[in-house]
Amino acid sequence: MIKLHKAVIAALVVSGTIGGAQATTIKQLQGAWAMKGSKCDEIFKKVGKKVEFKDRIAPISTGLLFTGNKVAGPMAVCTIKQVREKSSRLSAQLSCETSMVVEELTVGFDVPNPSELRRFDLFGEYATYQKCNM
Repeated sequence: MIKLHKAVIAALVVSGTIGGAQATTIKQLQGAWAMKGSKCDEIFKKVGKKVEFKDRIAPISTGLLFTGNKVAGPMAVCTIKQVREKSSRLSAQLSCETSMVVEELTVGFDVPNPSELRRFDLFGEYATYQKCNM
């Protein structure tokens, strides 16, 4: 049950393994990312200098928002506790909070180029995101 619960949280926000051409850092992931095929302006809005979800719980909210040591997805907000960088790989230990639970998990990212991000689920499947220039 706990493993399944972790899989659900990871799928809601981020998880997996990584591989890219250059070293990836959390700093490079900062900003808004929309799932491939989605439109950035339908998911995010700019309020002053800050980018926010238009409606985080809407079904169209298929984005990730990296801000400092936080990453927010449609149903959870995670604090990045620790990051391991190994060549082109990035692995982050997260403390994720939904409306019901707080859970610790380790996640990874594949960043094949500066405008593309892959997040993997616990089964090795991935979703591709595109960087939103806002």
